[in-house]
Amino acid sequence: MEKQTHFDVIIIGSGMGALTTASILARLKNKKVLVLEKHFKLGGFTHTFKREGKYLWDVGIHYVGDMAKEEMLRKLFDIVTEGNVDWKKMNDPFERFVYPEITFDQFSTEEKFRSDLIAKFPSEKVAIENYFSDVKSFSNWATRQFTLKAKPALLNSESSSFKLIGAKSPMITTKEYMDTNFKDPILKAVLVSQWGDYGLPPSDSAFYMHAGLVVHYFRGGYYPVGGSGTIAESVKPIIERNGGEMHIFSEVTEIIMQDKKAIGVKVKQTKGKSILEKEFFAPTIVSDAGVYNTYTKLIPKSVDIPFRQDISNFVTGASSVTLYLGFKENPAKLGFKGENYWIYDSIDHERNFREKDNLLLGKPTACYASFPSLKDPKAESFTGEVISFVSYEPFAKWKNGEWKNRGVEYKELKDRITEGMLNFMERHFPGYKDLVSFKELSTPLTNEYFTDHKAGTIYGIPCTPERYTKDWMGVKTPIENVFITGADACSPGVSGALMGGFAAATVILGYNSMMGVMKDSAKL
Repeated sequence: MEKQTHFDVIIIGSGMGALTTASILARLKNKKVLVLEKHFKLGGFTHTFKREGKYLWDVGIHYVGDMAKEEMLRKLFDIVTEGNVDWKKMNDPFERFVYPEITFDQFSTEEKFRSDLIAKFPSEKVAIENYFSDVKSFSNWATRQFTLKAKPALLNSESSSFKLIGAKSPMITTKEYMDTNFKDPILKAVLVSQWGDYGLPPSDSAFYMHAGLVVHYFRGGYYPVGGSGTIAESVKPIIERNGGEMHIFSEVTEIIMQDKKAIGVKVKQTKGKSILEKEFFAPTIVSDAGVYNTYTKLIPKSVDIPFRQDISNFVTGASSVTLYLGFKENPAKLGFKGENYWIYDSIDHERNFREKDNLLLGKPTACYASFPSLKDPKAESFTGEVISFVSYEPFAKWKNGEWKNRGVEYKELKDRITEGMLNFMERHFPGYKDLVSFKELSTPLTNEYFTDHKAGTIYGIPCTPERYTKDWMGVKTPIENVFITGADACSPGVSGALMGGFAAATVILGYNSMMGVMKDSAKL
């Protein structure tokens, strides 16, 4: 039977932003939505994969904040998934920051976090208290501006209406804020320990982004029971019962234009060894492929986009490697309880980032470590992950090769990185290497292949202060019928992508604010 080719909405990609927008449009307005995913699994950075029939890992979600049932973010997730995803709170402390000079534990209350910092750094008490006020004030303001109005350019034009205690303007870097307000270099390092969650060292990241992240984890971290794959599994029946479809192995190659407006998409669908070219049509096209891909690859070159070159030239974010590990025994035997570890060789985060490519020599300067199986009560086996940043360029020469046929040099590089990361963990946790029974390393090429992000970046357009002055960031585009969803419509991470998805749905449905969506959802 011939499949339908006309829909109410077409969504490019199936990440958190796409799933959110699709679910809302299908649930609230009975829209017939087509979701097109180029790969073999739905979910984008929210998909899971398994090895040896038992080891299961998430590729993107390691923990999420604000997931208690009374929190607004949890309520939004429940709207998207119809409450079919359970979230387990991580044990306390849920974060551990490890430096040569200090190990600092973060617990899941704002009050304890603040009091523990003051106890460790009593001479900085006033600055610490001001900091907590600043991050909350700015996070609340930024949330209102970005997620409700979906107009990032307002950050610059309306910043005069916002007051920070420790800064004259929100348009500063995290490092500028820290250097202005704190004296102790160890305290500065501890406060920015989670910079890997937005992918930029303090000198490059917008203080807005840092503030939002800090507040996001004031009440601890949560993990989706059964893994993040349960999110796409929950959304799929919502789309299908409203006449929509979700297609895998379906790569969108171009947005079809007619009379200066978008009317559909061209798609390459893989069926076994065959590639079929198809066209699908809808009056609304939503891209979860990121700003860079949408404007530089999907919208035809014949369409005049005045800022296309600006996007191409915009600074590229960080890429990474992830070491996926299967353990023969429970890592709890070494004292782990499921907490995340941010481990650094130095309190100088600029140095840690600058020397990230020491990883290529088997000598990482920093690693993030987590234990999915200790967070998930449904885990069938023991698993771990170790992540480190690295440049894309050393891997670029293998970009166009089949992953199985990249040769001895590539394998040796991966082996050297793997061994270096394991040695790094062993140095901090004796006995760690003996637990390992399975190991597999993903590289920047893996990131690039699965996300199409420029140079294998993991967070799309990087969160520099400049990002938030760009008119081309956000939901709306200059092309009639085309909208952006996901992280580039709001901010990085699963929660940022979800908020970008809500913002996209809000703009498409014509509401003046997110309250309209929430009001309608309350009737369901």
